[in-house]
Formats: sequence, C-alpha cells, structure tokens
Amino acid sequence: MASTGKDHSRMNLAIWGDDDWLDCTPQAQHLYHTLWHSPGLSYCGAGEWHPGKISTKSKGWTPAAVEAAAVELSRDLFLIIDTVTGEFLLRSWIKHDGLWKIPNMAVSMANARAELASRTLRGVLVHEVRKIRAANPGVSSWERAAVVSMLEQKAIDPAELEPFNPTGNPQLNPSANPWVNPYPNPSVNGNLRDGVNPSPNPGPTPAPSPTPSPKGGYVSTEGDSAREDEPPSPHCINHPNDTDQRCHPCGDARRRRRAWDEAQKRRAWEARSEALRLAAQDRARAIAECSLCDEDGYVGISVCGHTQRPTSHVGWRERVEQAKAEKKRNDTTNSDMQGVSHSRNVTS
Repeated sequence: MASTGKDHSRMNLAIWGDDDWLDCTPQAQHLYHTLWHSPGLSYCGAGEWHPGKISTKSKGWTPAAVEAAAVELSRDLFLIIDTVTGEFLLRSWIKHDGLWKIPNMAVSMANARAELASRTLRGVLVHEVRKIRAANPGVSSWERAAVVSMLEQKAIDPAELEPFNPTGNPQLNPSANPWVNPYPNPSVNGNLRDGVNPSPNPGPTPAPSPTPSPKGGYVSTEGDSAREDEPPSPHCINHPNDTDQRCHPCGDARRRRRAWDEAQKRRAWEARSEALRLAAQDRARAIAECSLCDEDGYVGISVCGHTQRPTSHVGWRERVEQAKAEKKRNDTTNSDMQGVSHSRNVTS
C-alpha cells in the first residue's frame, strides 16, 4: 500500500496497563510497534502483509521471526491477517488513534476500508466501529453518509476467526525464539547447515495445541462427547456462562454451535422437501387412477376428492364428447320443431 502522507502516529499509553499486552513477548511487541508506526498504514489501521519486507526494518530480523511474532499477536487478537489478499489489520487502531471523533477523518477511515481487498478485514472493521459507536453514540461522525453505509455492511467478530498460521501446522509454537542467531551455524564437523542455533535451555515443553476438527475450527483436547442430536454449548468449558474476555476456545465453540444449527436446518429442509415430493407423487397417482377428474385433478371447477372408485364408466374426455353430442342432438331437435310450427302457421 502507498504511503498515506502521515508524518506521525499516535499510540495510547494506556496499552501499558493492559494485561494482554504485557503478556506478549518482546518479539510480538516489536512487530506490533513496527506495524503501528508503518508509513503505509492506512486510515483504517490496515497495511500490506509481507513478512520479507517487514523483516528489513531491523537488523538480523528474518521473515520467519516476523511470522512467529504475528502468530502470537493473532492469537491475542491484536493483529488480523488475510494471507490470501496479503493484508493485515491492527484491530484496535481505529479506537485508539481517535480518527472516528473527527467527521472528515471518519469518512477517510470508511473510504480506506472500502479500498481493502479482504472481505474478512472489512467485516472486522465494521464489527469494531460498531462497538465504538455503541460506546459513543452522540458523535456526529456516525451521521456521515460514507460512515452510515459502512456500518450497514456485514460485520465479522474477530474472535471467531482462525488465528494466523503461516505453516498450516496447528502445533506451531509462537513462543519459540527465531531471533537467536538467524545466520547459518557451523556444525561440529565444519559443514554449514541452515536454521537457527537452538537455545541451550529451551524451557518447558509447550502444551499440545488443539487438534483441528474435520468440521473446521478447533476442538478441545479433552474430546467431544456431545451427541449429534444434542446442541453443543456455544461456550468453552472455562466459560460455561459466556465471558467478555477474548477467548479462542469460546470462538471455536460458537463455530461448532453454528455448524450444528445449520446442519439441523438443512436436515429439516431436506425432510420437508422429501415430504412434499412424496405428497406430489401420491396426488399424481390418485389423479391417474381416478376416472372422474381431469389431468389437473378437477371435476369442472371443483377439486376432485377421489372418493368414487366405480369399476366401469367413461372418463372425463368421453363425458365431454357425450355432452357435446347430446347438445348437438338437442339443438337439431329444437330446430326441426321450430320449422314444423312455422309451416303450420303459413298453411292456416
């Protein structure tokens, strides 16, 4: 993305009182600051995601180190990345930069969102701005046409998105330190090898990551004992009554519940469709077997009840022909009678 022409960037110092931020590693915090102060950051807090370019901002920084830090920020919802379009979003940038307070800048924010290729990032922005509007309903920025149009678009809760995973391996450990000696290291026999030099004290073995579910998302390592006919809980086992905190297991639980609800709707629709199909077959069969009604199931202008089942009589087409012939005979007879009457009157 091209530079926006900004010569400074504001950061809310309250971030240093945020426990989630203080739990981030130095590598993750460094990446966050680098992206926040990037000259190419747009007025909606988005930019171009290119680990190779980003790694050039510090000596010895590697694309792998950038991606590992991004995994950590993504899991804590500080950073949202769309690898398909190559774009990133600093989720809370709009809130803390304060552009939404100035009507003209709020329009610039909405226009910057519209320029994003990622529908996911656009949806997350709508979600975040709606939260800001709910907390600050009296701001005139919400009355601008561009902002109104943006807020009417589809919103996406970032807590329900899959965390960024550049390798596709759910076992990726974001706490691994790829910053330590990123250059090739000689082995004991003098040959060069690729990779980083492992720390002599790698620390405790990380807990296993959640296992990918074949239906999408993640499932608990404790297993899923829910029956197919029972709705799964939309909350994780640690928050059975919901929570306001950012919780990825809760997001996974909500995805599983939505998938279950959609499956239930699909099964109900299929059952109704099959019932209608069988009913149509039964009606067609009854019409075919009935000798009283026409091919649409009507006797004259009334719907046939198919209550009569005579063993032998003519069908509806034959009855029509008989009625026409009878009418013709009656017309002929009436005409003849009128002719005879006229002759008698003339003679007299």
